[in-house]
Formats: sequence, C-alpha cells, structure tokens
Amino acid sequence: MTVDQMYKIILYAADKNLQQGYVGPDDFNNKLMPVAQDGYCDYLLGEYQKYQLQRPIAPVQFGQTERIRQSLAPLIYNTVLPVNSTTGISPFPSDYEEVDNMWGQYGFYNIRFIQQPRLQSFYRSTIDPIQQNPVYLLRQEGFQFYPENIGYATLSYVRKPPPIHWGYTQVGDEEPVYDPTTSQDPVWSETDCFQIIVRALALVGVNLQFPILMQYANDIKNTGQ
Repeated sequence: MTVDQMYKIILYAADKNLQQGYVGPDDFNNKLMPVAQDGYCDYLLGEYQKYQLQRPIAPVQFGQTERIRQSLAPLIYNTVLPVNSTTGISPFPSDYEEVDNMWGQYGFYNIRFIQQPRLQSFYRSTIDPIQQNPVYLLRQEGFQFYPENIGYATLSYVRKPPPIHWGYTQVGDEEPVYDPTTSQDPVWSETDCFQIIVRALALVGVNLQFPILMQYANDIKNTGQ
C-alpha cells in the first residue's frame, strides 16, 4: 500500500464519519502517522503497560508468533557492532528499537543478555566463564559487553519505523496535489497498514472496525478516487 492510498482512505473515512471532516496533509504527516505507526510498532513489540502480575508477557509480543515476526520483518536489520576494548561499550544504532538476537562477530556463539544483579555471578563463574560465553547488559551509553575485549558483535535488531510521508505541491488556495517524488511509502504490509490507519482515524475521533475500513478501501478503488 502506498502513502497516497493511506491518505485517501483517511480522507474518505473522515468525510463519511465527521461533519465536514477533513485531515490536512500536514496533520497526516506530522501528527497522525507518527503516533499511529509508533503505537502499532509498540503493540507488536509487546506493550509493557499490559504486563500482568505473575504473568510477565503482553497479550501480543515480538517473537511470540511467526505472524507477529512477519509484520515486523521489514524493520529487522543486522549490523556488526564495534566494541570499545577498554570499556566494553558499543553505542546503539541510530535507529535502534529492540534487540532481536546477538552473536559473536562470525555467528559462532550467542551473546546472552543478563540483568545487572546477575552480573557478578556470571563474571566470576568457573562453570560458565564469560571468556567463552560472553554476555551483555543494556546501559544508557549502549550495549555493555563482558568480556570487555570482545572486539565485535553481530546484532539483529528491530529498527524504528521510517516516517510515512505524503508529499504534495500546492498553489495558492488550490487543493494539495500528491507528489510521489517527495513522498515516503510505508514499509509495512497492506494488512499492517490498515491497522495503522485504524489507529490514525481513532486520533481524530473516527473509530472503525477493520471490515468497514476494508470496504472504504474498495469503495475508493471502485470509484477511482
């Protein structure tokens, strides 16, 4: 689905469900899409607000099912992290959102995440020495590796979704005209785009069920809007 199709569906839904409903392109680009897309990504990763006592998993959580991973697949990237040999720190990638997995540089072993209170037991272990089985913590500065001189690590991670942007040109008081050269399409599948649209419409007071939104999309295709 293109960003133009997303914007048309939102315009159509706002017009049908709100009196004189209209969503301007700047509101679409700067208010609705950032909030709706980030909210959907947070939902797929596992909203920590929905964790329950003695059941520390969210109703939907990254890695929980193949379907959830498939939705997030366009956001999963691999990169090699250079690690400071003195501090053991490697900064987060600029678009980092969440760890998928961590390996040694050439994938020979997994590097395990541990909680801070367990560091000393891992650091001093003779049964499971960190020299052969490295670990990492999460710090403000980035990933903290032990042993510090690990050199490099390979990270698979979920990146922040790139902006969804409807580019346009406008002359005077005329209607904005779609400009594909300055637009940025979503990276999501069509089904996931509909889920983002549902969230965007809720922000302007239009609460629609998924089947109704699908019907709106078909109406737009049939009328050639």
